Amino acid sequence: MEIKVNASKNYSVVIEKSLSKLNNYLSIIKGDKVAIITDSNVEKLYGNVLDNYISTKTIFHYTLPSGEENKSENKYFEILNFLAENNFKRSDTIIAFGGGVTGDLSGFVASTYMRGITFINIPTTLLSMVDSSVGGKTAINLKSGKNLVGTFYQPALVYICLDFLKTLSEREILSGMGEVFKYIFILGLLNKQDVLDGINENLIYKCIKIKQQIVESDEKESGDRKLLNFGHTIGHAIEKASNYSLSHGECVLKGINLAIEFSYEKGFLSTEKYNEAKEIIKLSKADLSNPFSKEDLIKYLKNDKKGDGEYVDFIVIDNTLLSKIEKVKLQELY
Repeated sequence: MEIKVNASKNYSVVIEKSLSKLNNYLSIIKGDKVAIITDSNVEKLYGNVLDNYISTKTIFHYTLPSGEENKSENKYFEILNFLAENNFKRSDTIIAFGGGVTGDLSGFVASTYMRGITFINIPTTLLSMVDSSVGGKTAINLKSGKNLVGTFYQPALVYICLDFLKTLSEREILSGMGEVFKYIFILGLLNKQDVLDGINENLIYKCIKIKQQIVESDEKESGDRKLLNFGHTIGHAIEKASNYSLSHGECVLKGINLAIEFSYEKGFLSTEKYNEAKEIIKLSKADLSNPFSKEDLIKYLKNDKKGDGEYVDFIVIDNTLLSKIEKVKLQELY
């Protein structure tokens, strides 16, 4: 399966069961050097598997320790210096080979090194396949919150290989399902039966198709792209408050659950539709409880990029069970 994303840079998102066709798409690599950026978990599992497909180039490997805490300013500058020390030019290429942390960080590096070099994303987690690898958002975290420094920088190619899902833990699958479940409430292309049918090409294709349509209509998140943040405003605050001991997807599922409750409390949902929405999110079989108080979360909510410190563009759902944007006082959120 292949989806064309027509944004400020046009590119393909390819969905395959293996890496066998990767060679067909790598003609976009024009330079002499390729930096493959990965994390320690992926390196242990897959080592130099990509090298076989890029044998005509000089390959450099940079391995991050795994974990959200490494999506940091320190690692950002380490990678920049790694590229400079190895004489990478603007014509060369970075390949992100890993999950959302690797993709976000590598994309930010690619967008800023020499003001932008070719970037290819080969995601290895469900979360990065259905969400973070597509759309051009790059970022690093600061002590004050997630993704506070970043750019919009579209990749040259996203290559999704379903084989990588076989080595994911149950917790990693659950983390990815946080992003899958948000799509049920956006545009109406994905439904609960798609989720019940399991993780397959169709599920991933539909998730990316939703994101493609929204990114093409609002690449820089001035309007409808904010809908993709359903569950994320409070979810990011929970994630930061847990010091990243809870995964991104786990926190998004908690955030979706709280957003559904908020939508009901504010009158956007009837009791019937509220119950329907709750039944959908319960299909995740995740722990939807929130271990933090309002006081724990409010300092992180104040740093949300979609707000001004007092109000935030918060994503609710109405009786169509589809998301919409509402300007909400932070103090009302919880």
